[in-house]
Amino acid sequence: MGSDVESVTDVLIVGGGPAGMMAGITAAQSWPGKRVLLVRPEADAVVPCGIPYIFGTLGGTDEDLAGRAPFLSAGGRLVVDHVVAVDRGDRSAVLGRTGRVRWERLVLATGSEPVLPPIPGRELSGVFTIHKNYEYLDRLLSVDLPAVRTLAVVGGGFIGVEFAEEVRKRGIEVHLIEQQPHPLANSFDPEVSRRVEAVLGQVGVKLHTGTGVAAFEAGEGGERVGGVRLSDGSLVPCDAALVALGARPNTRLAEGMGLTLSRSGGVWVDGFQRSREDPAIFAVGDCAHKQDFFTRHASHAMLASQAAAEGRIAGMNLYGLRLLRANAGTIAVYASRIADLSFGVAGLTEATARALGFSVVAGSVRLPDHHPATMPGTQEIHCRLLFDRVSERLLGGQVTGGATTAELLNTIAIAIQLRATATDIASLQFGSHPRLTAPVHPVVAATGDALVRWGGSGADAPGTTPQEVADG
Repeated sequence: MGSDVESVTDVLIVGGGPAGMMAGITAAQSWPGKRVLLVRPEADAVVPCGIPYIFGTLGGTDEDLAGRAPFLSAGGRLVVDHVVAVDRGDRSAVLGRTGRVRWERLVLATGSEPVLPPIPGRELSGVFTIHKNYEYLDRLLSVDLPAVRTLAVVGGGFIGVEFAEEVRKRGIEVHLIEQQPHPLANSFDPEVSRRVEAVLGQVGVKLHTGTGVAAFEAGEGGERVGGVRLSDGSLVPCDAALVALGARPNTRLAEGMGLTLSRSGGVWVDGFQRSREDPAIFAVGDCAHKQDFFTRHASHAMLASQAAAEGRIAGMNLYGLRLLRANAGTIAVYASRIADLSFGVAGLTEATARALGFSVVAGSVRLPDHHPATMPGTQEIHCRLLFDRVSERLLGGQVTGGATTAELLNTIAIAIQLRATATDIASLQFGSHPRLTAPVHPVVAATGDALVRWGGSGADAPGTTPQEVADG
């Protein structure tokens, strides 16, 4: 349709990442008969969590495309365009190429943008961030990366760690720079961080920890980056640098509409993902404010899984509130894999819990992920759980191991959301099979260890006794 053409929809979704797509699918399924239109700037969208693997394991941008079929088969309509402005008064949006759209409900899923701090030299050629854009990533893979011999990755969070390992698979020398003492120090307790650090070293990644970046310095010719000057004065030579220091909410459209932003930068939303100004306008995903599950403090976790959950919540509540389908807060469930080590975290780390004022009890277990341990492919699982000493409630968990790691984390996340206590978990029933599971469920076993540790000797363990734990 031409630029002066006007169309009408019931639900307009701006943005087509995990949050927007899930909002669209859920809206179409929850409200039959309502027209659902999704507008995004690209025909093909990448899977955000799969972006690092484009540069190694997958080997191509086309191998990381998110499917449109579920949304289209649910009855949704997709338009490739961008929304220029929204008029809240007459319930309309202006699109860049395809005209004006009138709507009844609006869902903002505009995502986030990578952070590039004001580091001197950041404007040099070869200094880049990661954008969730197909054409940008495809050019980076096919044009820019083949000419790179040495890459400096600034930031040792999940994105930086994953990129470092994946790019290393291409034979490129990789230096990982992290200001904290260890990679992933903000997400894990030190034991896991140190283990990930060791594996990175084993695959050939050169680590520079406990130091920040003072500047990007030019190489010969003065236009392209030639090295990273660290805060300790040393220089890391490179011919490209990836800045992986997080992202900030993309709220330009929301600001233009006069929507309230939280101090953490996202669109302020209630438990149903509704904006403060207008119950017909929702925000989901990276552009929406997050609250921690335990404290209700601002949470800066930006996860595709969290975005999809918020999309489902918005889609279910568009035309009527469903109290049991509200956002209980962000738990933050992360998982990844470096070489043969899988690792992940759900909920609070011990350092964070203590800083918030919780009195905690931890329990841990190491055991094989198959039984007997001589079963082919067996790897050791280390599961560590954290409980509130007063209420017994599960606060968080960390797991390292093999292929079962991510699902163990999901089990922990479910237990946190259900407000399970140590006594609840210790009495859970679980299935077992020699080739598929550990001999004892790691979450139950780690909980048993926590109960034994309660009060030191275990005599004060709530709801059980040390003998009962041993018998179990």
